[in-house]
Amino acid sequence: MGAIRTIPFVLLSAFWIVTVQGGIAGQDNRAAGTPSSVSPTPLQVPLGDGTPVLTDGLFSEGEWTDASSIELNSHVRLYFKQFRGVVFIGIRGRRQNGIGPSELSITAGGGPIHVLHVSLQLGEIVLPESGEAPPYRFGLTPGWYANEQRRDADEAKRLEQAGKSPIEVMTASAYPSDGIEFAIRRSKFPAQCWSIRLGISYLDGEKPSWMNYPTESVERSSERWQLVCFE
Repeated sequence: MGAIRTIPFVLLSAFWIVTVQGGIAGQDNRAAGTPSSVSPTPLQVPLGDGTPVLTDGLFSEGEWTDASSIELNSHVRLYFKQFRGVVFIGIRGRRQNGIGPSELSITAGGGPIHVLHVSLQLGEIVLPESGEAPPYRFGLTPGWYANEQRRDADEAKRLEQAGKSPIEVMTASAYPSDGIEFAIRRSKFPAQCWSIRLGISYLDGEKPSWMNYPTESVERSSERWQLVCFE
């Protein structure tokens, strides 16, 4: 059994730390295990109608109406579309600022697994087949971009000093966001299909939670990941 890693997230708030580390090193008890026999149905990513996605996390009206979508649970929905050599993947929460630090893992054509990280900074690593994962290289986003999860640090400090709860501090000081919007060049993974896995932190009411999609996937084997294919 491979090693379970704890990811050094650059967090929006200490409120997310237990959730994110718990999801990676605790709740994600499949991270280093064996995948089950359940495999999600392959997804054909539609060609968009040309409506641009401004990767600001706001899911503005009309940006994703030409996309296919998957409801993961009552709190999180995924979106997929492509246009002119760029693949757009959206992670939308049910409530504003309801999506926390998350990551998207991609492999294609038998190549290595790339992990694209989103929190207060963007970063990327390439996972080795075994052993300890390398540290994230923050600021490294070759061939992709997403919206960082921004906040007003001075306002957060003021609210903390005023005795506000961590959830109040996080929601009141964060830049308004509906979720995470990725834009990834097809040329970064030059294959007809990609295998993807997502680790998503989100708010379930006032409770921070973590999920992996597909739920039966494991971190270093793409056998049960979501297959997305392009025309």
